Amino acid sequence: MDTQGALDKLGFSLCIGTFVFCAILHVGTFVAIVSLFWIIPASFLLAGAVLCSSVLNPRPRFALHFDKLSMLGWVLLIYALCTFAYDYKTTGGATSVGIVNGQYVSMYKDRVIRVITDSEYKMFPDLWTRVMSAWIAMMAVFCATSFRWPLEYRSEQR
Repeated sequence: MDTQGALDKLGFSLCIGTFVFCAILHVGTFVAIVSLFWIIPASFLLAGAVLCSSVLNPRPRFALHFDKLSMLGWVLLIYALCTFAYDYKTTGGATSVGIVNGQYVSMYKDRVIRVITDSEYKMFPDLWTRVMSAWIAMMAVFCATSFRWPLEYRSEQR
């Protein structure tokens, strides 16, 4: 097998691995509290895929594609944006949570926005894990479109 073919398969496999990992992580945020720490392995998988893509295609492409894989990416982009909007609305734009004077509070930088409940305090990292897993899954699908393998999932040949 030639190097380019191996990188093509490796990059596509890393994209699929990232997508599956993020999907499992995303679903997990609906059933349990999942730490934002778990986004780090997904980020490394995606970074490996991007590295393979940049070796195979050194010039950035800016063309819009509408094959099956790209359409999944567009749907995931809309879902990721909706997830972010839901998170922003739910938290009131908070960037962190903390305990001030014995009360749970949501904060923007160092400014207290409002007092929150115990369950909101525990769910805050979970919401960001949900947003980031949706976002990274979308990026993995779009990254997968830069590989030639496997062609049977595409409506157009490149």
